[in-house]
Amino acid sequence: MTQSTDTTPVNTIVTFVGVVTDTQTYRNLLYLILAFPLGLAYYMVLTIGFTLGIGLSVLLVGLGILLGTVIGLRYIATFERKLANALLGTTIPEPNDVESDSDGIIATIKAYLGARSTWIGLAFVALKFWFGILAFVLLVAFLGTGIELLVLPAFPGGVLNVQVGEWVVAESIETTTHRLAAVPVGAVVVIVSFHILNAVAGVSASVASSLLGPSSAED
Repeated sequence: MTQSTDTTPVNTIVTFVGVVTDTQTYRNLLYLILAFPLGLAYYMVLTIGFTLGIGLSVLLVGLGILLGTVIGLRYIATFERKLANALLGTTIPEPNDVESDSDGIIATIKAYLGARSTWIGLAFVALKFWFGILAFVLLVAFLGTGIELLVLPAFPGGVLNVQVGEWVVAESIETTTHRLAAVPVGAVVVIVSFHILNAVAGVSASVASSLLGPSSAED
């Protein structure tokens, strides 16, 4: 009992610091870093595609744009599923709710439009923009601040020029002593950031598994 009690703090510290050497941490970070530019690109596709499609819906070209946008989003959802599997450690299978025996272009289009995966995937793509903003804010506010504090002795003017609200990290620490003292603080902030960002990536993995994979009825 005494031995177990003595090792508990050590195990806690090892678990806390171990996130730094965990390769999954860096795959998660890459996924979160990519989230904002990808989300922005998807938002532009959605906005332009649906705006033009609805605006020109009185013409056949508008219906074609809408259809192309919806089907194009299926390919984006496929890419997102592969990205999640590659970086988040998920094993999301491909949905199989599209009728494979659809004969002809019209039947194929109907099969795509009638598939649950089309609209659920569209929802995921739409959410990606907002998730990307959240990921960007967390990366800057937590990880960016930690890195800035960590490198202040070598780069007194800052490297990332992180500003959180009205607080400019590099400019707020002016003396060499304070910059040196900021190094261990920065290290702790970076490690805490890894845990926070891993948790956010875990939520994203769960959402991706729910929206990009087959429904329970298809399993």
